[in-house]
Formats: sequence, C-alpha cells, structure tokens
Amino acid sequence: MNYTSNSFTIPLTFPGIASLRTDSGDVSDARNIMEGSIVNTRATVLKYWEGPHVHDGPAQDTSSSGAIVGCDDGTLYVFHRSCQPTIAIEAQSSPVNSQPQSRPKSPLRVPRGSSRSTSPSTSSFNLSATPFTVTPRSRVVSGISREQVEAPKNYVDFEDEPEKLKDMLKGRSPRPSSDTSSERRASLSKSTVSPVPGNSVLKRKETPKSMLSATNSRAPTPKSFSTSSSPKDGSFVHEHLQELTLRYHTIPSTCSPEHAVTDIQFLNGHRFFAALQQTGDLYVFSSQDGCCVASVNVEVADFPPPGKEKERGSNSWNWTSLTISNIDESIILLVSATNYFDLSAVDEELSSEKSLSVMIKVIMGGEAGPSEIKLIKMNRWHLDGSPKANAIHHRDERTSSLFCINNEGHLLVRDIHVQPPPLPTHSMMTEHESHISILPSSLPIPNVFKSSKSMSGESTPLLEDQQEDKPSLITDEVHDVGEVLSSSSSRGFVTHSVSGKVLGIVWCSNEVSVFEYDHGNLSTLFRGEAVGVVNAKWMHHDTYAIVYDNRVDMYKLELVDTNNDIQDADKATSPLIHLYPQLIQTVVVSPHEVHAFSHSFEFVTARIAEDGRRQLTAYCIGTESDTFPETVEPSRSLWQSNSSAATASTKIQLTSLLALEADDIVQGYSDGHVRQFTLAQMCRNSSVILPFASSSKKTSDAPLPGYIIGLHVVHNQRTKEKYLVGGADDGSVAFWQANTLELCARWTLFIAPLSKVVQFAEDKTTHLRGCVLCISQDGTIAVIAVDGFQFLYLIPGSISPVDRVCLGGDNLLVVYADGKTRLWDIRTKEFWRSMGSDKAEEMLLQGGWIDLSTDTDICIPNTIWKPLLGAGRAHDFVCTLSLDIEQLVTKSIALAKSLSTSKEQTRVILHSLERMQILLSTLLTLGLSEDVDSICHGKLGVYPSSVTVGLSSPTSTAISLFSVSRPFELWCISGSVTAARLVAIIMILRVMSLFEYLVEAANTVIAFYTTSLSLCCGPLYQAPSLSYLAGQWFAASNETRYAIRMVFDATVARMTDEEASGVTEKWRHHLPCLQPEAERESATAAHALFICGYVASDKYSLLSTNALTDISKSITLYLHDDSSVYRGLAVDLCSRGFHVWQHYIDAMDILRSLFALATGARKETISVQNVAAHARLAVLSIATNNTPLFMTTLCLDILSPQSLDHRKSVMQIVAFLIRKRPLVLQPNLPRLTEAVVKSLDPNSTANRDAVLDTATEIIGYVVKTFPSVDFHMVTQRLAVGTYEGAVIMYDLKTAIRLYVLEGHKKPITACSFSPDGRRLVTVSLEESVALVWKVGSSIVSFFNPGAPPRQGHGGSEPFKTFPFRLGSDDMSIAETFDQIHFDWIANRNVKLKIRETILGIST
Repeated sequence: MNYTSNSFTIPLTFPGIASLRTDSGDVSDARNIMEGSIVNTRATVLKYWEGPHVHDGPAQDTSSSGAIVGCDDGTLYVFHRSCQPTIAIEAQSSPVNSQPQSRPKSPLRVPRGSSRSTSPSTSSFNLSATPFTVTPRSRVVSGISREQVEAPKNYVDFEDEPEKLKDMLKGRSPRPSSDTSSERRASLSKSTVSPVPGNSVLKRKETPKSMLSATNSRAPTPKSFSTSSSPKDGSFVHEHLQELTLRYHTIPSTCSPEHAVTDIQFLNGHRFFAALQQTGDLYVFSSQDGCCVASVNVEVADFPPPGKEKERGSNSWNWTSLTISNIDESIILLVSATNYFDLSAVDEELSSEKSLSVMIKVIMGGEAGPSEIKLIKMNRWHLDGSPKANAIHHRDERTSSLFCINNEGHLLVRDIHVQPPPLPTHSMMTEHESHISILPSSLPIPNVFKSSKSMSGESTPLLEDQQEDKPSLITDEVHDVGEVLSSSSSRGFVTHSVSGKVLGIVWCSNEVSVFEYDHGNLSTLFRGEAVGVVNAKWMHHDTYAIVYDNRVDMYKLELVDTNNDIQDADKATSPLIHLYPQLIQTVVVSPHEVHAFSHSFEFVTARIAEDGRRQLTAYCIGTESDTFPETVEPSRSLWQSNSSAATASTKIQLTSLLALEADDIVQGYSDGHVRQFTLAQMCRNSSVILPFASSSKKTSDAPLPGYIIGLHVVHNQRTKEKYLVGGADDGSVAFWQANTLELCARWTLFIAPLSKVVQFAEDKTTHLRGCVLCISQDGTIAVIAVDGFQFLYLIPGSISPVDRVCLGGDNLLVVYADGKTRLWDIRTKEFWRSMGSDKAEEMLLQGGWIDLSTDTDICIPNTIWKPLLGAGRAHDFVCTLSLDIEQLVTKSIALAKSLSTSKEQTRVILHSLERMQILLSTLLTLGLSEDVDSICHGKLGVYPSSVTVGLSSPTSTAISLFSVSRPFELWCISGSVTAARLVAIIMILRVMSLFEYLVEAANTVIAFYTTSLSLCCGPLYQAPSLSYLAGQWFAASNETRYAIRMVFDATVARMTDEEASGVTEKWRHHLPCLQPEAERESATAAHALFICGYVASDKYSLLSTNALTDISKSITLYLHDDSSVYRGLAVDLCSRGFHVWQHYIDAMDILRSLFALATGARKETISVQNVAAHARLAVLSIATNNTPLFMTTLCLDILSPQSLDHRKSVMQIVAFLIRKRPLVLQPNLPRLTEAVVKSLDPNSTANRDAVLDTATEIIGYVVKTFPSVDFHMVTQRLAVGTYEGAVIMYDLKTAIRLYVLEGHKKPITACSFSPDGRRLVTVSLEESVALVWKVGSSIVSFFNPGAPPRQGHGGSEPFKTFPFRLGSDDMSIAETFDQIHFDWIANRNVKLKIRETILGIST
C-alpha cells in the first residue's frame, strides 16, 4: 500500500463496532471514541493559542483560542474554542509564603491492550456531587513492584567492517525513545536562586519554601484501547460545560511510537502550525481542519552525527526542537536535533552531546500561491551542546543572530542573514530543487546539502551545491562572548528582546542563569542553584516564570544594593546597584505531562487526572501590568474528557480492521477473537447502546491470548484457499480460514507484535514458494509455509524497521530503513554479510532479484477500502478505513450499466445499490430539511448512521478525524471538509441515478446539497474551498471531475460580485503566462488557471480586459505545449469558455490545436483523464456554440492546411462531427462538401493519395447521414442540395464543380440519383414539390462545360415537376434524416416515402 495515492478517498470511522458488550447490563455509550484515544496516549507537546480565529469565513468567534496536544504516537489533537461558558475548578495557587500542597498520586490504570494480565481493575471511579472539585485519592500498594519486566530483545546489528562480523550473534537493544519534560527529569529537591553581581554567586535572602520530592514524580501513563461515551439524548454533551472542545485528531502518515511529536510552532498567526517528529519529519497543518499543506524530512543521509558513519539513515538524530524567527523579512524555522536518545541522562553523560540544526525557509502566499506553503532547506550546522540551547534573535531589519550554549556553558553568537540568489557559477549549479510544494504533483526532496564537519566554533560556508536560483544563509564568524553556566550541559534556553538588548535564561539540571547581551557585551545578572527546572518564560521585560513539575515561580528583576535591598530606578547608575530576581509569586499546579504559556498570562497544562480523565487546565500566573497579587484566581478547566473514556478499557475493543472485499470486512478485538460484522452493522446508528459481542455475523472459534493486530490475507498457492494472518500483542502469529474464521495454526514467535506480512508470487520464486514472511515491529522475520502451516525459521531483527525484502536464488537481502542491508543464505540459513545501501543497490542492479516493499507489497487486498498507513494504536485510528470513492463509483457504474441475464447478476446489481445506500447514509446529514429527509428515507433508502467522516490531505500525507456534537457542525469546520464531502455525495448520488426510479430523488438531493446548505447550517457554514477543488481535479477520474465541477460551479454561482472579483485577483498573479518559464508548469500556476478560468467563464463581465487576456494567454500556453501535463485543463477551459477567450487570442489557432489533440491517438498519451476525448468534446461544444468560426476554420484548413497531417486531422474531425453532431454541419454542408471535394485534386497526387481514404469515408458518412446529398458510384457524381434551393453537381474524378441546378426556391430536403445516373430527383418539403432533372452526359455538355444539361425545353426549368400535399404537420430537420426515403423501382420510376405517405414519380 502506498499512502500517496491519486484516488479520491474519504476516511470513515466506525464507532458502531468500536466496542462490544458481553451482557445486557453494559449499555455504555461509544459515540465519541476520539476522547478515548486521547486519554490513552501520552502527551509530549502542548501549544495554546489566543487571538484572531483561523477561519476566513463568518465563524470567527467560535475559535478565538485553542490548544494543540502532540502525542508520543506522532499524532496531534486540536481543540477549538467552545461556545459554552467556563467553570472554575479547584484552586491550587498560593502566594510566595504559602506551603505548596502535596502532590496526589495516580491510581493504577489498565495498560492498553495488555494481554499478559487479564484481570481488570477492581476499583471504580465515581464523580463527586460537585464536578469542580478533584478529591485527592490515596493508593496503598504493599509489596508490589510496578517496575516493568522486559524480555531480552533479539536485535542484532551487523556492521560493514569485517572485524565486527564476529559479533553478529550478539543482541542489541533498540534505542530508547525521547521522553517529555515530566518523565525525563529527576524529581525536585529544594531549590534556591541566588542573585549575583557580575559573575559571582551569592545566596538569596528568600528562597521558595517548598519543593517536590522524588517520591512524588508521576509515573509514565500506560495505554489502553478505550472509547468515550455520550448521553442518551441524541447529542453529545459533556458532564460539565467547557471552554474548549476537541475538534479533530490529525494523523500523519508517519505515526508510530518512534515518531513522537517533539515540538510545535505556529505560523502566520495561528492559521497554520508546524509539528516536528523526533525522526525529523516536519509537517505544516492548517489549524482550521488539520489538513497537511507541506511536509519534509529535515534529516538526510549527509548529516551524520560526529563520529558515526555516513549511512546512518533516518534514526541518526533525535529531533527535539523547533524555533521560528524572521530573518531579512523571511520566516525561518530552526530545526534542531541531538545525538542522544535518552534525554533523562545525567549531565556527565550529556557532556559530549552534539546537535544538528537545519534552517528551513517558509514561503507562505506570494510566490508560493495564495493557499500554498513551501519549505526550502537553507543551511545547517553541527554544534556542541543541546539542541534546546539554540535561539535566534532578530536584531534589526537586516541582521539576526544565532545564540548557542555549548557543553562548557559558554554563549556562542554568530550573525546570519539571507543572501539573495547569486549569479550562476559553476560551483553553485545543480540540477535539483530543494523545496516542497503542497500539491499532489510535488516531487521528493533530494539531498541538497553536502556532508559537513562539526561547526561548533566556525562559520558555515555557502553550500556548494546550493541551487542557483535559491537564496542561502550567510553566517559571520562565531564569537564566544563568555560563560553563562558553570560546567553542566544546558537543558533549556529562552531569550527576550528589550530595546535592542537580549535577555536570556539558561538552565541545567542544578543551575539557572539570567544574562543580558548587548552588542557583543555579556552581563550575567545572576546565577544560582535551581534543581529540577523544566521550563522558563519571559512574561515582561523584567519578569519571568520558572517552571517546575509542581509549581510555577514568578520572578521580577529589581535594582538592589549590596544588601539586596530594593533601590529606586534613579540610582541605577551607581556601581553598587545591580539587578537580581525577587520571587513575587508561586502558583502550585497539578502534576502534568506537558504545559504551555498563553498570551493572556495563563499557564496551561495537560494531564491525566486521578479518575482517568484527560484534562486541560489553565492557571493564572500574572496580568498585563507589572503587579502580581499575592492570591490568584482559582485554576479553571478548559476541557476534560468524558467520564466513560477512562473505564472503556474494560470492554471488548476493536484493535484491527481488514477489508477482504467491498462488503466483507473482518475485525480483530481485544479479547483475541476475529469477528466479521456486516457493512450495515458497522454503519448503523448504535450511538447509545453498544452491540453484543455475539451479534457478529462470524466469530473465530478460539481466541488468541491478547488483542488482535496486523491482519493480512495470504493464499495457499496449491489449493488456492485464502487465509487470514494476524498476531496478538504477546508476539504470537495465527492463521484463520478466511471464509469461516476457523483458527488453523498459532505460534508464539516474537517479543514484539506482528507488523507486516509479505508473500512472493508463485511463478517468481523457488525456495520461498508457498511461504509468507511475517515481520514483527522489531524487524524479526518469521518464514512460514502456508501449505501445511509449518514454521520454518526466524531471521533476527535490527534497530530499524524492515523496508524491503529481495530474493535472488538462494540469497535473501533484507533492507532496513536506516540504510543497512543484510544478506542471508536461505538454503543453509546462514548470515553472509552486512553492507550499506550503495553496495546493496549495486548487487540488485546485476539482475535476477525479486523485490518486495513492506509499504507497497504487503498482503492487503486491493478493495474500495484502504487501511491507514502508520503504526498508530489510537482507538479512532484503529476504527478508521479510507473509502476509495473513485474505485467504488467506477465498479458500481460498470455493474449498473451491465445487462442482467441471470438471477445471480440481478442480485449482484441490487447488492451494489444497497452498498451505495449504506455509504450514502454515512455521508448525508439528516435533520437539515424535513422534505429532503423524507426523500432520503422514502426513496433513496438512507437511514441514520453513527459513522463519522474525516478528511484526507491533498498531499496524501495525513488525515484528520473530526469530533462534533451535532451532525451539521461538520459543514462548519472548513471549506476543504465541505468540498470533500460534497464531492463524495454527488459521486454516489450520480451512480444511484442510473437506476431510473431513483433519478428524480437523486437529482433533488444533489440540488439541495449544492445550493441550500448555507441556509440550513447558518452563518457558521464554510463554503467549499475552490483551492481544494482545484487540487483534486488534476489527478481525478472523469466521474470525480464532473462532481468537482458541479460543486465548483455552485460555489461560484453563490458568490457575490465582489467575492468573485477578489478570488480572481488573488490568483491572477500566479497565472502561467505571468511566470518565468521554469515556473509555468508548477502546480501553483495550474491552480491559478483553474480557478481564474472557471470563474471568468461564468462571470467574465466582472473582470478587466487585462485579466481576461492573461487567462486566455495561459490557456494557449498549455494548449500548445506538447510536454505540458496540464493540457487537459486548457482543453476543458476551451470547451467551457471559448466564447470568452476567442476575443483575446487567435481563435483559429486554438481550434487547430484542439483538432490535433482530438485526433491524436498515440498510446503513450492515453491517461485516466484522456485528453483526446476531452478535446473531441471541446470541438463539439465549440462547433455547436460558435458554428460560423468553426466552419470557417474547418473549411479553410481542408483547402489550405498547415501540413498534410493537419489536413488529415481536420478531415477526421469532419467525420467525427457527422457521426456526433450532424445538425451542426447541416447549414454549412455545401461549404464543407466543396472543401472535401477539392482536397481530392488529381493535380496534387501526393495530397490526394494521403487523404483519399479519409475523404472517401467522409463522403460516405455525408451521403448516409444527410438526405440532401447523394452520390452515384459509376459516374462519380456528387449532388449536394443547398438551403437556397440550388443543387450543386461535382465530379469527383476531376475534383471540380460541374454545374448548378436552380429550380427550388426553398431549401432542398432530399435528392437521389436514378440507378443509371441519368436522372436526379430533388425534394423540398417547404415547397411541397419534387423535381426531376436530366443529369446524364451529352454532346452539348462536352462543348459547353459548366452548363447544366438541357432538360428538353427552353430555359432552366426542371425536366418534370410533381407538387404534393402532406398536411399541416411540419417536419424537423432531424426527422428528415430518418423519415424520407427513395425506392427506385426502375431507372425511370421511383417511390418517394415521406413518413407514411408514398408518392410514385415517373422520371
């Protein structure tokens, strides 16, 4: 499976089967499983924002503040402002002289999914009558050790060097993951802070009187699968009112315990936020809906830690810090990493700590596009010291400084600035680009940096391989300005700018220092002992906060004398006066995992309370003034999870999902059983009462001793039977029969759960034929023969996960994510050698290898349901599948249009319709309109569903799962969410409209959702995002494009004139014709043309001439570019708005390009979008709406083509039009026919031979289609009737016009030659007359060429005239094609049949 797919997918979460009950007394609500997910994860980062709302629409007051919680599984939970009032909870703050309260201990909690101990917790947690008071609970544990016992790992790591191969059988433990603030630090002892003048250390007169003891440190919170519940009244309401509401859960594609979120920073106010994972994956998300707009992995193989080999790969650095700054008006992200993975190490162990810092330029709007963000790697440094000890100070408009604290406690300063793009030189040329675009067409980032040495004391030179048109960072010489810490390695560093000066706070495990830096001069304000400092924050220019695990101390810098007595400011110039901090306030806080500061002087924490709930709590720590009261307001709860989330782990919970077919989905549960619920059961509205475990359609006969994980499907290549393969959390692997879920075999093989299963194809392997490779999370591989269920052998794991498995003869090559590769002999089961990725690639290039990727070749069936990538274990993650709408619609359309020839086929078609009804129920929002609900229930078969709908990012790098209290709120999240859901609804309804009895109902519902949603949802409604629709359109199928266009057109139609003009003006400057040649094919330019073009085609009267000219030129640019991937867009815009563009560009030139595209049928040009088919549709549209111009171009190009190939293309277009749009050609038939005849000029032999077949085909189509044209084969004469009543006679042998017969005064309806070719009968229905003409050759015509034959009497009168009368019913032109026929009985007798009337004519 590949996460980056071009298919249009919608994530669906199934709470209806998320938890099961075993008895009738368990009726807990399982509606909001997202709360259960956040309860059972460990928070690693917390960010809190206040200020303008992230919405652009009218819903601005609903999210003026919010919070983001990053977790250890790499996912993020985002909270927005609720409309509900706030409520205060227990006060836990005190003045400086108060004694802090003791810290309550947490009760034992059931570990997530742990199957080693199946005994549930015997204690129950009941809320007190007052929901605002948290009562401390005591826990008595006597003689029981809570220390976890861990089995020895079977990791081995084989190095390249030969001398290390002897250790290949030695085990190696995996690197520990990074810990967060509350877990990695030692518990606090009593701390003192002493002010000092200069660099001397003095005791403070007053010290904080209470500290946390080591015995009160909070233990890490174990995890469990759980789900939260809601009241039974049909709408989700918490047990108490809250300021914040959990809005969505963002799940990046790289989510696993190894991808913990380590830092978050806001961009562009609070509209976006950047999230850093410890593996170096950097994402930029929209704060509105969690949509990923940019991503990059900042670590590359060229950045090895000092002393380590180059090919260390993605696990080389532990990325922990993300800092944002402005340098030369550019937004810069400083991303820093450490070479230590155990951040709880003591200072002596961290004395050799190294860090790597990478600067990334963030481009927002402007050159990146109105809705885009680009990330450009700029520069990097290797530094001595902690990554937490780096900061950027913006000094002035042109200069910024990089501050670093090295391992000796010295402050290093270097000035940096952005250098403009240099002139192209040989040393700076490169063929790679280093930016990331948010669009699906983005290319992977190549490494643009070369390996560099440790730069702790040197300036970094300009990158040699920096791209010539990209700016770079220039650094000046490094200055060591003095010591700020005694000797310990720093644990943190914060700065604050005041009047051009920099105030800094730096701390380590036992010391804190405050200094002032002013243009190269360092002044240490004070340095003192402080044990257990977690964080620090400057609140004002002279006040700051020091954060400990259980309290926040507020300090103010005061002018004091040598006795530490406060002095007036007018004595500041005295040499005996200096600054030192006065403790002015202590705020006691509850034990917590992470914390954040708000702009309104609040301290916000995230923690798991004693009753098992997740809580966000705010503490007031100051005011905007410099005064701090001795007593502060009580802390207040911003949010807390529902009470049932903490107790849900006692239920049977869903732990794995696998789709075998569209309607065949199996589920693994925490009780060790595999079950199968029907799709209808999965989607039913079971939001109040949990389903029984026994209500499943199928259940496995025997459970595994743990929760089910890693379900896959394999085949017995001999018997063709299908089996399920899965594991449990105890490391076991099991096989079940796929149809009956009967357990076939089970082994306990691993110490880590099963992760992936791969199987080589039968015809491509010998030694592993019929075997599957079961890969555990620690990289251990078990080889199992499916036929007979025999476990063969184990291949030891590594510290990095398996990336690829390659088989060549007797050799098995295992490639790991860190670039290491191991070669095994599968015949002798011996290890041969370890090598780097380069050597492995050389070996693979020699050929004879079968390559399987653990991402794309795993044993997951290709159905309409796609599993989420990553190793996330959050409950809502497990309960979610992505629905491939395009694949669903394609298969359903094929079934609906097929002819039913049997009962079985009819059953399949009806079953497909039932599936569409079930899925439509998950997408529609019932309750918006009673009339529409009635149609949905009564005609479309839609019913209420508990399924929640998420959003896949356009970049396919993340999904967002939403939590709403009322269904209509999903339409109020963002324009992208609205657009995605509308497109999905329209696509399914269009399929259902193929059934005749559902056409009216489907069209009614489509009309409601595209035009009336805003009226039903109110002012909070978010209109569909035009940018999102544009991004989805390019890679979409035709069905998806139709739905996108429908939503786009409806959105534009609802826009006011000012809104439409504003949108066009915003995107106009990014049109392709206004971009440099290198940027014309960018996704931004294509987006701009899509939005501006479609808006202009409908509202062109609002746009300026210059704007319309730019749009028209951009269309021409793409249309004429044979290599452009966006020609389909240009073709579609020509079809839609040719009547607009023709006034600003060469219209004939556009038509000629469309002719060439419409007739181009090269196989290499065929794609899902099929540009040739769209070009033919555009030709038909233009021919219908712009007939004069079209016919002029057509005839001119037939007579005077640009090339022979072009003439053939034009004539193919004529043949195509005759078949598809004969009425368009009817008025211009004489002109067209004459052009075709002249193309057969015998004087131009080469041209005649080239177009003879095509011209003959056209004439054949014309004669068969149009009754006013007839051809006589023997004489090679062609008669063409005109609207003026004349008949033109052509001789195809000579390609000339012979003569014109003029007898009718009104249009000729039909004509026909006699069998011998000497008579021609013409009919005009408007005149109600039939004329007979002599057209045979004679001596007179030989001597008078060009004159019509004599008709037997004087003048130009016809030979015979036959008036007739048919009645008053008029006949349309289209009817004449089928209702008029000539039946020649003999050379001189013909029957003319007009409808049911037959006229006998003697010629």
